[in-house]
Amino acid sequence: MLDFLFCGTNMGVSIIELVCRSEKRKNLLVYLKDGPRNLAAIKEALDVTSTGVLPQIKLLKDNDIVVQKDDEYELSIFGNIVVQKILPVFKLTRMLEKNPEYWFSRDISTLPMKFMERLGDLGDSEVIEPDINSLFDPPQELIDHLLVSQHVTTITSYFHPYYVKHFVGLAKKSVGVNLILTNDVYERIVEDYEEEAEVFFGMDNTSIYIYEGDLPVVSMVCADGFFLLSLFNKKGIYDHNKLISTSEEAIRWGHDLFEYCCLDLQEKE
Repeated sequence: MLDFLFCGTNMGVSIIELVCRSEKRKNLLVYLKDGPRNLAAIKEALDVTSTGVLPQIKLLKDNDIVVQKDDEYELSIFGNIVVQKILPVFKLTRMLEKNPEYWFSRDISTLPMKFMERLGDLGDSEVIEPDINSLFDPPQELIDHLLVSQHVTTITSYFHPYYVKHFVGLAKKSVGVNLILTNDVYERIVEDYEEEAEVFFGMDNTSIYIYEGDLPVVSMVCADGFFLLSLFNKKGIYDHNKLISTSEEAIRWGHDLFEYCCLDLQEKE
């Protein structure tokens, strides 16, 4: 799929080398994917000088990846193809460089391939490692965002009393709540919180789906402007480390995973 990126350029190197060897060239191409920009805008957005960026622009122009129209620079048709192919690699690399210990210790084998390929969308996330005194407490960032959200979307394969208490409270305040639960979690809620469960599951603003089998994540929460993800480590243990983000890409990744699981449920029926 990426074979054409290894063909030669006017420099005698592969396109992938030309694009990836320089951080300035990578940043410039990512910036230009959103449309033409003049030199002043490029310098401000990328925090570079004319001396620093003009040689990179020339190299990309000489290899037909960037074209100049009047005083603006933009990706050529070929440049657009290159960026679309290689952008996921840029994003994934940056994600791994930001939180290497977390990602190299996670078991991502349970994720559908299409979501593995989009892991770079989680690049702006932060890792939360709870201390021993708050190991079982939900992150304060999650609580704060749930209190001001109008819609909450959640996937969970483990039971936590917090979810019962606060999700019922949110639903009573007319917040839209969408949940995918494993059958074990569902039965635990019904058994331990029978009255609350009856009210919650019967509300018009709640949608509950029972997932047979193993879910692809330990838990995932999307609230307004907030995303949380929990994965098993490579030993198959839930160590309570969580990934949180406020980026639109991460939130979209979470909503898409929820929709994927819903479609999977429909196909199993």
